[in-house]
Amino acid sequence: MSTPANAPASSLPSEQESTRALIAVLMQEQAILIAGSVDGLPELTATKSTLLLELTALATARHARLEESGFPASEQGMRAWCDANYSNGKESPWSALLTLTAEAKELNRVNGMLIARHMVRNQTELNILQGKSQHGGFYGPDGQSTGKAPGRGLAIG
Repeated sequence: MSTPANAPASSLPSEQESTRALIAVLMQEQAILIAGSVDGLPELTATKSTLLLELTALATARHARLEESGFPASEQGMRAWCDANYSNGKESPWSALLTLTAEAKELNRVNGMLIARHMVRNQTELNILQGKSQHGGFYGPDGQSTGKAPGRGLAIG
């Protein structure tokens, strides 16, 4: 089905393409996080930001076209527009975009968990280096052990 340029669905192919690109970036990010590396993360973050700005602009334009068509500028409005314009059991490009979006959200959720795990590990390591362990620290400022050794004390008499 050909979609007129002013139809709400006209940007859906671009939104799908940008979402696929975002998924690819999220998968790269996940591979780096699983490897325990940070190499390449700043570049991926910049790419993610660019893609998210693109997706936001495309969604804003789609919302404007929805309103011009007499539908609410929302997900429900897009569903209603698709119900009115895609019949004969044909799947709309909107449902395909929702599937891609769900995949991107799940990848982002998992990546967030991986990042949180790295942050906890880094904070634990920093605490150890600063002598703030749960057991009172390993070494004092003079370089001597500050931990209490298990066992009996000595009594000299």
